[in-house]
Amino acid sequence: MAIKKILLNLLGEKKYLSFLAGSFQRLYRTGLLGAEYNDVYFLKHIIRPGDYCGDIGAHLGYFTLELSRLVGDSGRVVAVEPMSAFHNTLRRLIRKKNAANVTLYQVALGGNGEYVEMGIPRVGDMKKFAHARVKEANPHLEFVESERVKNEPGDRLFSDLPRLDYIKCDVEGLEYQVFATMPRTLQKHHPILLCEFFDREQRIRFFELLRPFGYKAYALERGKLVPLDVYVEGAIVSQNNYFVSPQREERVRPLIRG
Repeated sequence: MAIKKILLNLLGEKKYLSFLAGSFQRLYRTGLLGAEYNDVYFLKHIIRPGDYCGDIGAHLGYFTLELSRLVGDSGRVVAVEPMSAFHNTLRRLIRKKNAANVTLYQVALGGNGEYVEMGIPRVGDMKKFAHARVKEANPHLEFVESERVKNEPGDRLFSDLPRLDYIKCDVEGLEYQVFATMPRTLQKHHPILLCEFFDREQRIRFFELLRPFGYKAYALERGKLVPLDVYVEGAIVSQNNYFVSPQREERVRPLIRG
């Protein structure tokens, strides 16, 4: 934490975020990043050349750039990052990497009304860039920066895509609200979904939104997908969960722990 604070003060916000984004890309290629990034490494097992993918809550492009590499010239990545600081950093990185198969949008998904107020909170004495979120949904936080962002229904944003094979969504507890605006997209494309949950009730609510489409839930453990009972009692640790439709079961079958 102290090192991050020193770097931020030394470099300024713009250069600091660019440093973080570039450092991740360099470290990722070594294959030595920790368990926190297992889901990014797992992409190579489920993404194919020519796939169309969505990255909702793209932040600094940790998933975006790897998806771009995996889908290749015949595929496409739709990245969504509403906060200007992260959006601009990722836009520069996309240009630097010549990732022409990435389309980047600066919109919010799943909010109420035409616009939503997004903010970056303070935790302790540090501005927490990784905790950017919708202010209305987090009144308990102290926000030190905010901006008004255009709100877009998911079905409208993805309406022109001929296919959609995979969506990663990390929007700090508003996954249900995002996908509630995407019933036509789910019905038409039935993509594999990756979402982070840190609350049991939120995960149950989200799963029940998907049940009409036949989705099953999985957790990633030691490189394999393990069937997940979202209704099991007790608190859950914060984790990414996979949701697979019947139309995608053949793709993931070799990856499911027997």
